[in-house]
Amino acid sequence: MTSSLQDRKLAQAGSRSFLKVKLYFVIFIMFAVASFIWYATAIVVSMNPEGERTPIAFTSKVGDVWNIRFTHSVEKTPWEEFFTVNGVNDLTMTHTRFESLGWGYPYSPSDGKFSQTGDGKFELVMNRPYKQVDLRIAEQAMPCIVHYNTVYDLCALFEHGTLVQVKAEYRWQFWQRKYGF
Repeated sequence: MTSSLQDRKLAQAGSRSFLKVKLYFVIFIMFAVASFIWYATAIVVSMNPEGERTPIAFTSKVGDVWNIRFTHSVEKTPWEEFFTVNGVNDLTMTHTRFESLGWGYPYSPSDGKFSQTGDGKFELVMNRPYKQVDLRIAEQAMPCIVHYNTVYDLCALFEHGTLVQVKAEYRWQFWQRKYGF
């Protein structure tokens, strides 16, 4: 018995290949939506200035470390405060590092564990929890946020006197604040 290909008109018309295209399109859309959800739910550390100024952020993750670097207002020496991201609205100031002892510096055992580093600086281990860190930008202090090798000069980004709220949040929350939706 010989087979006749005359009964295969639908395949010749492309109905089977059209179903393949639909399937690939659905898979592509599902992959795109999953990628968007993954990206939107990533943690960022955002710097949110008061008023109508534009917020900025950098990508972070649980366990990530960043620090605030500034000049102490009285002693005029460098000061650094180190933070660890524990999750959304969950930061820990792990320790602070400074070069000299003086007015306005921690001194009490209740402030944390005090030690001197090998390079002559002083370190205070604190492990204090924060939901957010509020900073008032002052040109005299020259505050910067340092994340790995990237330095965010807060004086250059925001005006003198601006209140900036630094917090860990989901990227979609940052977008909501930045773009107003």
